Amino acid sequence: MFARLLFVLSVLGSSLALYTPATLVARDGNPSDQDLLASCPGGPGSSLARADRCTLASLDCSIYVTRLFSILGDAQLNCGGSSDDIDVTLGGETTVSSTTTISANVGFEGGGLSIGGGIESSTENSQTISKQISFTVKPGRQAVFVAGTTFNSQTGNVQVNFGSRQLGHFIWITGTTVTQLSPVANDVVFDVHETACGTDPRDLNNSS
Repeated sequence: MFARLLFVLSVLGSSLALYTPATLVARDGNPSDQDLLASCPGGPGSSLARADRCTLASLDCSIYVTRLFSILGDAQLNCGGSSDDIDVTLGGETTVSSTTTISANVGFEGGGLSIGGGIESSTENSQTISKQISFTVKPGRQAVFVAGTTFNSQTGNVQVNFGSRQLGHFIWITGTTVTQLSPVANDVVFDVHETACGTDPRDLNNSS
């Protein structure tokens, strides 16, 4: 016996419809990626029904690790013309959270979308970082305390699941990719960012 496998091909669109678990169907008149992503939980909505859920699909198998720095508390300055050191307390509290970045302009920000699957299912969605230290600021210098949080990053297309058929299908997969950036729990390093007076003390690219 021979199993039948029917592939229906048509003019390529920006999205793929999942017709059966084994068959991807591309067709004219398919919804735009903008409409699909806007239908995801947390999205602004579109002409389509509200999706039941959205998950990462066609994942890039590589999970990239990056460290992002954020500022804790206010900068402390010794910029009044004194020749004396000053002893200060640096630090404070901040919250770092998962982010979702869309690879194309779809007319709205992707940060509010709820997209499951991928690394976000196994990492913290957000975490609060809090620490203070004593520090001596030299004359003509300014300092701010920073926290470097490790994030996992993974990119994939988005599978959009509807409770009713939309243009003939319950499930669509976007052509546009999204990137999830999720903080790794308790993987934080701390440092003091010190710069010259007269510059922006909160500019972490400033090495004066």
